[in-house]
Amino acid sequence: MLDVREKERVKTVGTWEELKARDTATPLCLVIGAFDGIHIGHQKLIRDSVACAQRINGEAWVLTFDPHPSRVLRPDAAPPLLTSTDHKLRLLEPLGLTGAIRHPFTRSLSELSPTAFLDALCAAVPGLHTVIVGANWRFGHRAEGNIDLLRRLAKSYGFTVHIPEPVCWAEAPVSSTRIRQELEAGRLTEVEHMLGRPFSMLGMVTTGRQYGRELGFPTANIKLQDEARPPTGVYAVYGMFNGERHNGAAYLGIRPTAHGEHTHYLLEVHLFDVDMDLYGKTIEVFFVEFIRGDQSFDSHEALKAQIARDVVRARSLFAEHVRE
Repeated sequence: MLDVREKERVKTVGTWEELKARDTATPLCLVIGAFDGIHIGHQKLIRDSVACAQRINGEAWVLTFDPHPSRVLRPDAAPPLLTSTDHKLRLLEPLGLTGAIRHPFTRSLSELSPTAFLDALCAAVPGLHTVIVGANWRFGHRAEGNIDLLRRLAKSYGFTVHIPEPVCWAEAPVSSTRIRQELEAGRLTEVEHMLGRPFSMLGMVTTGRQYGRELGFPTANIKLQDEARPPTGVYAVYGMFNGERHNGAAYLGIRPTAHGEHTHYLLEVHLFDVDMDLYGKTIEVFFVEFIRGDQSFDSHEALKAQIARDVVRARSLFAEHVRE
């Protein structure tokens, strides 16, 4: 399982060209991919790169792209992501990497031939020793580059290639697409198995309507990005910030616009026994268990009574987890 405690920040550079200044005498093991979700298959690739670096007394780096390639190449058909780039980089922190390259993905980059892509990569990454990618990784214009081509070209560029076996769960390979499908269906246990941790969303606390405070249950309103999410409703959750865990309950819902169009998702988190100013803090919210679906209430009193029951239920769920 992935250790979800906050760690020392992984060194991050904005482009692969920023690695030109590093010591070329230090060999580098580079794992490349989109890594949406940092699921257990991604974690295996990254841990293999760390093990590679340890064997050769080198460094382990990850190369990912921002924005996700699908947002550039197929913007109208791009699925919601499991993790924003900032969230992805945070999830990399416990895995032992030396650093991460957050390289811009552009149309011009996508139009490079496979050979031109490797030319640019090797020119920018001194000491490249090993490239580690998943078995389905493609590169270059129209994804013309595959694993067979990468292996054929690697010798001329002076690096080796490592392709780990796919990681499976429930007799099928783990993938971001598969996790997204389970998440949208609300199957949090299956999602947790494939992520190696509870599903989480990362965002900054922003000013809300203060409605929860009026009801006696102050909430942190988390600014969401366009990410995949479970069904709307109330969940037992815990939040991570300042390296500490705080249990709570959260409402994930849809706020109508001024014209009644349901377009705006909101995440309101009530953290138990937390009395501090959270505005401006970035919180990672982990979804532990579904409590109930979305409901309408006839009065503030009815809503307040239901929230009180939700909080009791969430507290009891966490108490049960402790006893287990």
